[in-house]
Amino acid sequence: MDLNKVIEFVDSYAAAARHNDPHLYAAHYAEPYTSFTLGNVTQFATQDAALEQMVPWLARFQQRGLDDIRMAQLSIETVSDTFALCHITWEVKPRSAIPGWRWTNIYGLRQDGQGQRFEFAVSDNEISNLLQRFPDFLES
Repeated sequence: MDLNKVIEFVDSYAAAARHNDPHLYAAHYAEPYTSFTLGNVTQFATQDAALEQMVPWLARFQQRGLDDIRMAQLSIETVSDTFALCHITWEVKPRSAIPGWRWTNIYGLRQDGQGQRFEFAVSDNEISNLLQRFPDFLES
């Protein structure tokens, strides 16, 4: 596991967040990619399938003034020669009077001869924080 490459990859993912760019996000996902959130499982078979869901998802963030998202902290836990858990703490700075907040998601990163890609994420903290502030966020 080349930790410098992991950091570069995660920095690239953080740039996708800063730019609110679904194409940049999707380029970091494995095919398939799985998201675990509050007991629900979502899977994108391909990056194109990820885009179909991510475009409207990120539009919700933008409509609510939540499109200034930045990586605040990264912790990397090496699991094997080709796999690591990336604990990424994100921070959002809303464009409204609502105070910003932080949350941590966990991403499973595969690094092998095919490159690097996130195989999964656990995003309980992200969604529970959103729902505390915007109870109807998932319904929009």
